[in-house]
Amino acid sequence: MKFKMAKGSLFAVLLRSTWWYSVLIGLFILLISLAATDAQYVIVSIVASMPFFVIGGFAGFKQLQQPSQKRVLEVSQQARNMSAGVISEKIAANYIKSGYQSSTFKGNGADLELVRGHRKLLLCSKRFKAANTGIEPLKLLVAAGETTEAIGYLYLTLGEVSASAHNYAQKNNIEIIQSSRLAMLFDGKAKIN
Repeated sequence: MKFKMAKGSLFAVLLRSTWWYSVLIGLFILLISLAATDAQYVIVSIVASMPFFVIGGFAGFKQLQQPSQKRVLEVSQQARNMSAGVISEKIAANYIKSGYQSSTFKGNGADLELVRGHRKLLLCSKRFKAANTGIEPLKLLVAAGETTEAIGYLYLTLGEVSASAHNYAQKNNIEIIQSSRLAMLFDGKAKIN
């Protein structure tokens, strides 16, 4: 059985928020409980505030792994000046370091085919400069993957992605690469499965 936190729970919201929110809440609980009990129950006060400090530490660690907003903007500007082929090769370089082999996709729905053992991914960056991404290019990518027996997909976009496209991507194992993930790929810091 896999434990999954509810999206709207306090701790889930704090994990998605800036790390110091959790630390402030933990300090507030600690100080209030110490003041309310005249510091007689120090251990209970510490234990009550500890989850917030742990969540703050974990959120801070995750946030340190992410590129800065300045770096994300720099990479977005660099990418807008590149062609789709160049940016595909730059993304593929991360996968090649992780043991994938890259080859040009011979078809319409994708740019590159990335293969490692029996695992095959298709990468599409043809429309990465488009302002909005809907469901149609994702359907085209999945259709291309069905002919080559791909098990996963990578779709690059620097624009907005519609809600229906996000839902379709989740259902069809499509990783949508947007600005922050692209910055991690450019810097070679992205985790590749």
